[in-house]
Amino acid sequence: MRISFHTTGLPAAAAAAAVMYGLLAGPTGHAAGAGAEGALPGIAMSERSARQLGLHEGAILEIAAGATGPWLRVRLARVYRPTLYPSELALRTVDVRLHLPDLQALEGGADEVDSIVVRLRRPAQANVVAARLNAAALGFRAYTSADLARRNSSTFEVIARFHRAISAVSILASSVFLLAIMTLRGEGLRRQVGLMRLVGISRASVAGTVLLIATGVALLGSAVGIGLGYAVSAAINGYYRRLFDTTLVFSQITPALLADVAGLSVMLGVAAGALTAWRLLRQPPLRQIGR
Repeated sequence: MRISFHTTGLPAAAAAAAVMYGLLAGPTGHAAGAGAEGALPGIAMSERSARQLGLHEGAILEIAAGATGPWLRVRLARVYRPTLYPSELALRTVDVRLHLPDLQALEGGADEVDSIVVRLRRPAQANVVAARLNAAALGFRAYTSADLARRNSSTFEVIARFHRAISAVSILASSVFLLAIMTLRGEGLRRQVGLMRLVGISRASVAGTVLLIATGVALLGSAVGIGLGYAVSAAINGYYRRLFDTTLVFSQITPALLADVAGLSVMLGVAAGALTAWRLLRQPPLRQIGR
């Protein structure tokens, strides 16, 4: 097995190496000190990788581009916590970062990179910059981060569609449930509605009362659902963050989502209330009170 390298957009011309666990030599058991060890090349390693290998800052180890060497003696100068892409969560490779000259010396090549990450001062101009770079025809292809996300997130698009389908079924089921509740509530209000109409209360006032009750029931259900959603979201984030040892957000409830939920609840409440009011008001008042 060989170590696979890929360059990254680190400051100070740093590069990254994905190191298989079986190719990484163990630490010598002491920190770098004076003399030769003090001049060893420094590397950075992700927090998860360092914990898996039992390493700490200052540990001395050897790495190579292949199982047969040559081996490079290095010092672990920094343990960092990277921001992982969702597609990288299940990877179990050891993430090591070296300065570019050290990486070139280790790999035996120079002036070769697989990819370069450029951070713009004005991210809104990413498409323009990518188009200008591609038009230069210098032997590379430039992509924006949004382009790369679309190219590498087909699996997540499928999951998103599945979630949308579940949402549609949930909305349909909740609509039926709300209609059933209002039907039962309407049966309970039949006598009261008949008495209200007999004492001269207008049909519009009766219908408005029924609509208000239905909307209140829908909003109350939404409030309970939002609270349950926050609890489930917190549980999902807590579990998967511990499982993958990451700070990524797996479940998020946004203000826009809350606004959609509230608006949909009002619409469903008004629709259920209107149907219930229509069923109540189409009957004569005397029949509603049982005569």
